[in-house]
Amino acid sequence: MSSAESLKAKLSAVDCVLWDLDGTLTDSIVDICASMNVVLSQNGLDKVGVDDARLMVGLGAGKLLQRAFEHVGGLEQYDADKAYASFVEHYRDHCCINTTLFPGVREVLEALHQRGFRQGVCTNKPVQMANTIVADLGVDQYFGSVVGGDSTSRRKPDAEPVMACLAELQSVPGRALMVGDSPADAGCAIAAGVPAVLVDWGYTTEALDTLGAETVLSEISELPRLLSQAVPKS
Repeated sequence: MSSAESLKAKLSAVDCVLWDLDGTLTDSIVDICASMNVVLSQNGLDKVGVDDARLMVGLGAGKLLQRAFEHVGGLEQYDADKAYASFVEHYRDHCCINTTLFPGVREVLEALHQRGFRQGVCTNKPVQMANTIVADLGVDQYFGSVVGGDSTSRRKPDAEPVMACLAELQSVPGRALMVGDSPADAGCAIAAGVPAVLVDWGYTTEALDTLGAETVLSEISELPRLLSQAVPKS
């Protein structure tokens, strides 16, 4: 049996797909960067470019802002609660100005839906913004659960968000797959006992093949083929 066939067989029990949002389903860095720069400007600090901001995403807005303040040499001015509140206030109303789905995402969500897979979003983004984005992009109908960074007491890479999402989808780790782009996504999946698939078009700079995922995809269209042997429960 080839490695590809072995992987398909391993995933044959999957009937539930959990998706990360930023860097996996959506290219959202321009809007994230704009709101982050509003906060920096409020503190009299220089702005961060989109390319640098892309490297700061991954562990929630709080960590993003801390990294941004440090990047521009303003860490001594960083007030976590104040910065977070300012970011949320701006981003809440500007979270889907330039944000788009990555190519092929909509078609894959529809294909999995047609085959009967339950799907959820498990993100470190605040849940209100996550819900706004999937609705504004016209894909909210595919998700039976949206769990954000403020939905549970712990964030990815902890297992708690994954388990909360699975509970809402009435699924279990043995029948689930996590799809993401970062160490946090691989980490939360491993912690929850869920196999992970990572995509290489996201925002992390870490070597994806070292993070413990089952495989790394270069095209989203590869995912339905990986799950070709899975038969979701009706």
